[in-house]
Amino acid sequence: MPSCLIANPVSNANILVRYLKSRGVDCYAIIELDKVAQIPKLSANKKGEFQAELYKGIFTCEDQLPPVESGLFDAILPGSENGVFLAEKLAAKYSLPGNDPATSCRRRHKDQMQRSLAEADLAFIPTTVINGREGVQPAMSQWEHYPCILKPRSSAGGEGVQRCNSPAELQKALESASWDKFSATWTVNDHFLIQPMIQGPEYVVDLVACAGSYVISSVCRYIRTDELDIAGCDFVKKFTFMLPLDAPVSKALSDYAKNAARALDVTYGAVHMELVMGENGPVMIEAGARMHGTITPKLFSECYDSSLLAQLYEAYFGDSCNLRDAVLLAPAVVSDVICIENGICSISESLLEQTVTGLMSLKGYACAIGEGDEYVVTHNLFSSPMNACFCDVDTDQLWADLTAFDRMAERLMGGVAFSEDDWGSIRRIYEGYLAA
Repeated sequence: MPSCLIANPVSNANILVRYLKSRGVDCYAIIELDKVAQIPKLSANKKGEFQAELYKGIFTCEDQLPPVESGLFDAILPGSENGVFLAEKLAAKYSLPGNDPATSCRRRHKDQMQRSLAEADLAFIPTTVINGREGVQPAMSQWEHYPCILKPRSSAGGEGVQRCNSPAELQKALESASWDKFSATWTVNDHFLIQPMIQGPEYVVDLVACAGSYVISSVCRYIRTDELDIAGCDFVKKFTFMLPLDAPVSKALSDYAKNAARALDVTYGAVHMELVMGENGPVMIEAGARMHGTITPKLFSECYDSSLLAQLYEAYFGDSCNLRDAVLLAPAVVSDVICIENGICSISESLLEQTVTGLMSLKGYACAIGEGDEYVVTHNLFSSPMNACFCDVDTDQLWADLTAFDRMAERLMGGVAFSEDDWGSIRRIYEGYLAA
């Protein structure tokens, strides 16, 4: 029976581990408790991201790992963005397939990602790096492009990302930035980046690499809150639409994404790449050498043939000859709850489950809060309290259920409200891709 080590399996690693176990793979975990100890507050739901019962063995530091000659592991995979550095380092140590740890920063530091694209003659986003507070004024004196984006060098989920429309806004953002804060990706925010804001619709391409070759797992369209005139959280996605890979836009994005993954020196494993379709074609915003976050990989298994989880299994434990691009089987959407006010969750877990499981096209949901917990105005992915995914060949059923879910979220979690006209407009955006 094959076995694998999952590095820092938080976020949605439970989805990956359950799938691998269903295919006969023994899973072990290494979780860096010294870094977990630096997290200021862990809710019960956040602690539940790591489920010890899924693993045959658990290690809490590198010193506890078996010797290289033990041959215990057949693969080492990151369990989250937090596990990328560690997984690549350990795969090399155990002489297992993986990405070169000498180039790990290309896959974690957003400035080095853009530099790698430029060196490969691919479209890229010019990036200014600010190394500590002392670098703020020199950067301000040279920056001229507005609107612009300020972001931490190694963040995820929109954490710490701010849009600045003027020098005054940029100055204020830099002064209030989370300097030296321990981030959700278990890194310290000691560098921030300034980039011009690239206008255009946002997409994500998920790929799986095997020995330097790539297959496409999905192409999705993000509908961000700023597109829906929801103030205060410009870079948070409200909806994720699963697209057919044979659509013209999907082909253009996929071709660019494969070249970009090569520039980032990704040779094995999952790649989650966010892109903007600008005036001159696709350009990568950032990428992660790990699988798509949140509940979405579970939805991929419902709506795509040859989905992300199946591709990862074949790349590491199966037959690489079985690897092929995914095919969309049915329309599918993820809805993230966007809270526009603070409040207290008043619904029990059992009643919530009873409410949502009555939706015919629902394929899964995740709720980060429980009865009596506070929800807050959403500013990034981490402050969204819930999401749910839907898939159905009957598009009327799909949109009826999606609308019902969002109205429930509006009522119970201070979620944003959409009119009938809004829903019609959102639906037309998606169906335009399906008809292409």
